[in-house]
Amino acid sequence: MQKILPINYIEKINKDYFIIYIKNKELALKSKPGQFFELLPMGNYKGLLRKPISIYNIENDTIGFMIKKIGYGTKYLSQLKVGDFIDFLGPLGNSFNIPMNQKVMLISGGIGYAPLFYLSKELKNKHNSVIWIHGGRSEKDIFDSNIMNYTNDGSYGKKGFVTSNLEKILEVEKIEKVFTCGPQIMMKEISKITQKKEINTEVSLESYMACGIGVCKGCSVLIKKNNENVYKTVCKDGPIFNSKEVVWDE
Repeated sequence: MQKILPINYIEKINKDYFIIYIKNKELALKSKPGQFFELLPMGNYKGLLRKPISIYNIENDTIGFMIKKIGYGTKYLSQLKVGDFIDFLGPLGNSFNIPMNQKVMLISGGIGYAPLFYLSKELKNKHNSVIWIHGGRSEKDIFDSNIMNYTNDGSYGKKGFVTSNLEKILEVEKIEKVFTCGPQIMMKEISKITQKKEINTEVSLESYMACGIGVCKGCSVLIKKNNENVYKTVCKDGPIFNSKEVVWDE
């Protein structure tokens, strides 16, 4: 679904992160945790491609997109104002599989926090107990979590990585399912740990998605299906995959 909509509100988190909010009841009703939209700013935008941005939150008819300023496209989005128009294509991709009445863990790194925020709300709506660990390079990459924060430089929370004490936490908390999004090296290590403990784990893969609909194949990833390695697109077949299916070392 494609709609050109004005920005309803902008929330500045810090110098690197911000949230754009739009209002549209139809898109809000169709959107699920884990899905994303392809954004194309209107006006003088010189970028060649849309920007894939995860759904951060939905409240009634309002959708929020949490964005980190990295390249030209995201920096351009950060300069937009309330009332400016954006061309939205979505919701795209698959969504997380939400259990009921389980003890689950969310593990995020940096901007990987974004798709897990809306997921956390839906998990609680299904009577799940949610534990969240978040990490980032420094204090500016840290957002609310309910158990522990890690930073690479030690500027906030514990110095280290989200995987530092993960095995012990999984055991103590008796976690039944894990959801994760962040740098690939982080999710790869989490996958190793949770597979060892036979804990069902879903990963939200990050890749540059040029078209967002599986046509250009630019976001192909190697997935193991029926004992064979096959290429799947992150944008159409994902971005959510079972961690056991991802061929991390290729």
